[in-house]
Amino acid sequence: MIDLGVGTGVLAIGAKLMGAGHVLGIDVDADALEECKENLEMYDPELEVELCLMDVVELIRRYDNDEDEDEDEDEDEDEDEDEDEAVSVKRKDYVWPRADTVLTNPPFGTRRKGADVAFLAAAMKMAETAVYSFHKTSTREYIEKVAVKKLGAKSAKVVAEMKYGLKNQYGHHRKDEVEVFVDVWRIEPSSSKAKKDDDDDEKDEMFEQNLRDLAANIEELQLSARQRKDKERNKNSRKNSDNRKKW
Repeated sequence: MIDLGVGTGVLAIGAKLMGAGHVLGIDVDADALEECKENLEMYDPELEVELCLMDVVELIRRYDNDEDEDEDEDEDEDEDEDEDEAVSVKRKDYVWPRADTVLTNPPFGTRRKGADVAFLAAAMKMAETAVYSFHKTSTREYIEKVAVKKLGAKSAKVVAEMKYGLKNQYGHHRKDEVEVFVDVWRIEPSSSKAKKDDDDDEKDEMFEQNLRDLAANIEELQLSARQRKDKERNKNSRKNSDNRKKW
């Protein structure tokens, strides 16, 4: 499983706890990856998730062979032709990482325009079976159009709806907390495995139910991760304090 935009690891941790095998977490924020690593270490035994520092938006911009003409027109017309050729060669040579399932909670595209679609495009190239992606409910019609018409998805459906209290976490956040309505999408790439038996259908249904449960309790899971970290820090602080007293 690939967690695209892993952040502090909430979804990757949830996937491991639900029995996922190999999990790869990708994020552009080195600090978030470090915090994710700390959260993984809180478990006994430590949860094994491979972490990778990568800019997904830049990745899809450089190596997506399926960019449509509208996006090409937005590129700087003054670019050197040799540079264009070099990028074209890179696109042909790039090998996308692959996984049975890609899980992503992308930026909503309000601060970095097109980031949500770039994440979805990258996820579709990485997924063998399905992409599960979180998007604002207000963009439902747009996401379906992008998934099916632009990215060529075999199917795209909302499998869960959630109301999420987004707390003030970044410099551009102005309010203490904002209530956001979010859809969880299941998107099946056109290249996904064609044959499915009854067991596969049952597994899909179970996974989607687990995902709905995860979506419903995501804030609680984040709080639990912070509480575990605070507890560990307090424990280390007391230990250091005791050591100083001994000296």
